[in-house]
Amino acid sequence: MKLAEKDFLDKVEKFTTNPLQKREDTKKIIDAVHQNGKEEDFEKLIFTAKYISGLMRVLISAPGIPEVTSIEHVKNDLNENLKNGIEQLQEIISSGSESEREYFSKNYFTLSQQNISNLTKLFSDLESVKKYMNYIKRQI
Repeated sequence: MKLAEKDFLDKVEKFTTNPLQKREDTKKIIDAVHQNGKEEDFEKLIFTAKYISGLMRVLISAPGIPEVTSIEHVKNDLNENLKNGIEQLQEIISSGSESEREYFSKNYFTLSQQNISNLTKLFSDLESVKKYMNYIKRQI
């Protein structure tokens, strides 16, 4: 499995030409996926992360896009998918150590401005993973 390769995240960064913002945490998630057989859950998470990142881009650029007529709809969709993404992430790390679960809870799941920023960066990294995995699938 490509995900288990030691240099997987290096390959993701090289492919996307962007450094991962939460590389260590992304690695912790991938390790948890690999150790606990959560590949299917991870596929769902990276799909959701890619969708969330796309919604974030729409919100940021919405004032300049005449086709975006309902910002409220986009915001509601984003909120719903953020909840979904958090639940998916919690499922993946639920089998990890207590210290790992506490770390993610403290840095991602409690409501604060910093944690929302952390979550946005993490989902951006997971979007990069999704893009790379899509590329790999097309190569096979």
